[in-house]
Amino acid sequence: MTLFLSAAFCAFILTGAVIPQLRRTLMDVPNHRSSHCSPVPRGGGVAVVATLAGVCLFALEPDRSLTSLVICCLALASVGLLDDVRSLSSEHRLVAQVAVAAALAVSLTSAGTSSWWWLGVLIVALVGYVNAFNFMDGVNGISSLMAVAVGAWWAWVGSASEDPMLRGAGLVLAGVAVGFLPWNAPRARVFLGDVGSYGVGIFIGGLSVYSFSQGLPVLWGIVPLIVYGADTGWVLVKRARGGHRLTEPHRDHVYQQLVDAGWPHIASALLCAGAGAAATAVAALAGASATGWVVLACAAVVLAYLNVPRLVRLR
Repeated sequence: MTLFLSAAFCAFILTGAVIPQLRRTLMDVPNHRSSHCSPVPRGGGVAVVATLAGVCLFALEPDRSLTSLVICCLALASVGLLDDVRSLSSEHRLVAQVAVAAALAVSLTSAGTSSWWWLGVLIVALVGYVNAFNFMDGVNGISSLMAVAVGAWWAWVGSASEDPMLRGAGLVLAGVAVGFLPWNAPRARVFLGDVGSYGVGIFIGGLSVYSFSQGLPVLWGIVPLIVYGADTGWVLVKRARGGHRLTEPHRDHVYQQLVDAGWPHIASALLCAGAGAAATAVAALAGASATGWVVLACAAVVLAYLNVPRLVRLR
């Protein structure tokens, strides 16, 4: 609990400290696909990632995997910060994401025993999740609340598997998210920005890769990623079937449809994070016995979440 509270306090203080500078240098001006109406400073993820890295390195027991994870988190967050400041091309972003994801996948697994195809799967999954986290970070509080749910999950997994690295990293992740949340919801005074979504996204994805490398149930590594992954994947499938360019701006994510239907930001954010928490709760109740009913229950949670906009329109 001390670790969680320390991370939350540091993130809260540091975020408040960087907002004045961000107001002068990094303002997010709304456009046709934005869910906000007035300019808000972005780049608050600088404080989140700095706290996440600092607390992990200085408050947790030294661990090679944790060090690799933090280094890759800082590296990709730096790419995100550069994108916030200069708007990198999609090609440059992708190259950087693949490079960092490859370094992380190799460092967290045994390159001598892991097959190349498995490393390839991990790299694609990491890049995909980082971009999903970035796409989904579009309304006040959504990614902070999701990070709280995911952090709580990894803290539980670490306790259940007696893995201090997972437990500590989960507590720190949940703590920094709670510390950032008051600045981002219900009224946003700062956004995470790409620096935050890239950094937190690769950190969460890296925890899943680490869990695979430790021989934990595969479902435990997939469950915390499924809501953001399913939402983004379903949008891509629908747009491809409709003949739309996948890179074209849109408002097809669940949270965007709900905001357009009149839902407050915090309500759509709570729905998304609640779906993530529900899926992890199902997996936690099942423990290490990842039976078919657990997979079906998690799939039901995701399907229900994806169909909420349709139910809202039918009312």
